[in-house]
Amino acid sequence: MVTPSSPTSSAIAWDREGASVPAPEPWGCKGAFTTIRVEGVTPYPLFLNAHLDRLEKSARLLEVVPIVSQPQIRERITIFLSSTQIPTPFLIRACLLENRLALYARPAHPTGPELSAKILRHLRPVPEAKSTFDNELYGRLGELDLGLEDFLIVHPADGRVLESATCNLIFAQGDNLVIPKEDILSGIVLNKLLASMNGFEIDRRSPRLDELSAFAEIILCGSGREVASLATIPEIGWQRSSEKTFLKLRKNYETVKTQA
Repeated sequence: MVTPSSPTSSAIAWDREGASVPAPEPWGCKGAFTTIRVEGVTPYPLFLNAHLDRLEKSARLLEVVPIVSQPQIRERITIFLSSTQIPTPFLIRACLLENRLALYARPAHPTGPELSAKILRHLRPVPEAKSTFDNELYGRLGELDLGLEDFLIVHPADGRVLESATCNLIFAQGDNLVIPKEDILSGIVLNKLLASMNGFEIDRRSPRLDELSAFAEIILCGSGREVASLATIPEIGWQRSSEKTFLKLRKNYETVKTQA
């Protein structure tokens, strides 16, 4: 059963027998999830194969036994797209929980040009997986205006800057890029960008918080924000001093999207 649709949200869920059930609040439940961007006059999900592969991998890492197969998830996403009244672009969160598959939709609000970050010292329990159980992180997203704010996740032990709550990070000084690789989720948008980064010098590591003054730009990439530029980190006084690399990467991403 689909919950009442509105311009701002929609949700649907099925149990292991395929019967319609209420869509739960996912944060704090054991499960894996992925967030898929939907675009087009006839709505289509971007990079769906990659998302379903990652959802399956996350479930495996989190020891969640899938109650549905990839083809079944694909079929139910198609059903959900036909019932959702939210105009594109919007986001679908697919949650593979222990006892149900739940799908949620919400508008993909654009990221504002003055995006700021708040520091959150946190290490996700299984960084390589997207887990609904990580309530300490994802359960706090309601504190933010996501069009204007994000959490910058900093390793609590050694001060390495890992990712944001919603995106992978790229630290740029001209064509020299530093991109975290360990203790992060390997993001789909980042992986698509990496394949198109000709002409850049790339160092795969996580900079420490006290190194950020060396970078002119911090770029966020993910399904919701796509490719965005961070403007400021007020707690440490960091401010961007260029958008040159951001504009290059955003152009690259637009090309990648046409090939999706």
